[in-house]
Amino acid sequence: MIRLILKYLDKIKQFFLIIPILIGIMVFAGLFFAHEKSEPMFVSKADRVMFEVKDKSPKYVMTLPEEKEETPDESSIWDENSEEVEEKHLTNNEKLNELDIPFLAKLPQRNASYSLSYISPNNYLTEENEAHLKLPIKKETMVPWSVYGKKIDVMPMFSKVAIVVKNVGPNHANAELIIQRLPSEVSISFSPYTTSLDVLVGKARSLGHETYLDMILPPRDIKNTDPGLLALDFSISPEENIEILEKQLSQNIAIGGFIISDGIDDIEYNDYFISIMSMLEKRGLLMLDATHGLNIGANNVQGLDRVRADIIIDEDFNRDAINKKLAQAESRALNEGSVVVVVDPKPVVILAVNNWL
Repeated sequence: MIRLILKYLDKIKQFFLIIPILIGIMVFAGLFFAHEKSEPMFVSKADRVMFEVKDKSPKYVMTLPEEKEETPDESSIWDENSEEVEEKHLTNNEKLNELDIPFLAKLPQRNASYSLSYISPNNYLTEENEAHLKLPIKKETMVPWSVYGKKIDVMPMFSKVAIVVKNVGPNHANAELIIQRLPSEVSISFSPYTTSLDVLVGKARSLGHETYLDMILPPRDIKNTDPGLLALDFSISPEENIEILEKQLSQNIAIGGFIISDGIDDIEYNDYFISIMSMLEKRGLLMLDATHGLNIGANNVQGLDRVRADIIIDEDFNRDAINKKLAQAESRALNEGSVVVVVDPKPVVILAVNNWL
C-alpha cells in the first residue's frame, strides 16, 4: 500500500515538472511568431540593410537623385492671346524696398548732375600762413563761400528750400550713397574725422553738391564723452582752437564754411566764439548755426556771413516725428519764402528727406 502511494506521488511530481516546461515553450513560440508578424515588410534587401533592430536610427543613408522638373510644353508658355508669360525678377533695390527697414541703398539712382565751378580750391583765394598751411582767404569782393557755392535762380513767387546733411563721412559707404544719389541741390557737410576728405569733397562737388565742414564744440558732458582730437577744446587758449580749425581747412578742400552743432556755449566762453567768428569773417567763410537755440547766437562779428537753421533733425528719429518736422519746413517755406533744414545722415532721415523733396 505504501509503495503504491509513493509511486503515485512520483508520477504527480513528474507531471508538475512537465507543465512549466510546456508553458515556457508555448510562451517562447508565441513571442517568436508575434515578432515575425510585426516585422515590417521590406521591398528589397537595400531597404532592410538600412535599419538595425531595436528601433535604432538608420545605419545607412541613401540619397536619391532629385526629380527633374518637367519642361513645360511650348503651348503652356503662351496664353490665349499669344503673349509670352515672363517671371518678374526683382532687382536688389526692389527687394530692399519691400522690406520696412531704412537702408540708404533704397535711394534711387540719379543721372550725373553738372559739376560745380571749383572742385578744388581757387589759388587766387588761397594763402599760406606762418605754419605753411594753405588756407582760404577773401580778396576784394570775392569770398570763398560765394565762389564755391551753387548759383540758383529762383523765380518770383517761388519758395526757397535749403537742405544740408551734416556729419557725413565717418561711414564711407553711406557717404558715397548720399553723394551719388541725393539731388545735387542738397548740400553736404563733412565730419573732420572723414578719411580721404579731399577725395569725397571733390566727388561731391563734381556731382553738384555744395560742401561744408562740421565744427565740433566741446560736449557738455565732457567727463563721460570723448569728442576726439579734432573737436574744439575750451581748456586751451582761443588761439590754439583756431589752429585746430585751420588744420582742418588746409586739406586741399573747397568748402563754403562751417556748420556748428550743439555743445558748450556758456557765456564764459564768449571769447572763444568771438575768436572763431573773426577767423571765419577774415577767410570769407559762412557760419551755419545748427544749434538748438543756444547762446552762440548772442555773439557776432561785423561782416560775418551767417545763417541760422530753421529746422534741425538730429534727434528723435521716429518716422512720424521726422515727417512732422518736414511738414513744418514746408509750411515755413510757403509762409516766409524760404527755409533752411539741417539733418543728420541717419538712413531713416535721408530716405524721408529724399521722398519729401
